[in-house]
Amino acid sequence: MLCAYLRIMGRPVRGRLPPRLEWVSFYQAMKKKRSMGVILSLLVLNIWLGSGQVRAQLAESQRVNYKLVPNLEPMREKEPTPDFTLPRLSEENSSSNTSLWHRLWSWSTSPRSLEKPVSLKDFRGKLVLLNFWATWCEPCREEMPAMEKLYQEFKDRGFIVLAVDIKDRQRDALAFVKELKLTYPVVFDPEGKAGLLYGAWGLPTTYLIGRTGLGLARLWGPANWYSPGARKLIQTLLEQKK
Repeated sequence: MLCAYLRIMGRPVRGRLPPRLEWVSFYQAMKKKRSMGVILSLLVLNIWLGSGQVRAQLAESQRVNYKLVPNLEPMREKEPTPDFTLPRLSEENSSSNTSLWHRLWSWSTSPRSLEKPVSLKDFRGKLVLLNFWATWCEPCREEMPAMEKLYQEFKDRGFIVLAVDIKDRQRDALAFVKELKLTYPVVFDPEGKAGLLYGAWGLPTTYLIGRTGLGLARLWGPANWYSPGARKLIQTLLEQKK
């Protein structure tokens, strides 16, 4: 007991401690090791959380400024966009050398001016500008040439414009596409079913869709899609990591 008392009081004791006191000493040593382990774990956790905060701050600083295009609103929740499949318009039968009666006959029987169907999911891996329009929509007519310029500038970098012609006459749509020399895909939606999926109650309505099919932003109404702001926005989105 005297040996234990001297040990506790911190005085040097010669000789080996009794087995019970050796166990107490071992337990205290292990307790200290566990405390060090807890401290190290907390330190690692703090470093990890700190790096996460840095990453979050970096992501925040790189947030896309959708306001570069006036009235373009980012989607509050990035959700997959609904898929659709529609026939693509072609200029095959819109030649002026073809007689009117022959073209009417072609349209009323088997309209070869509609190519194989196109699905939105066909463009996974690309940044998609999805535009709902019609020939009777004057603002649509005004903004589509700018979309063509935007498409020509970024099409080789993973950008696509997909135009959906809603509740229109096929021959009017064909004539319009030919007049403006549009080269991006234009699909035909005579019943407006795809438009209903996207809430295109008014025209034009435009969506920006990411490479994985998530909706990024939408705009009701026209825009200058070849303005410096629009070009910068598209460039920023294309430069983001996939």
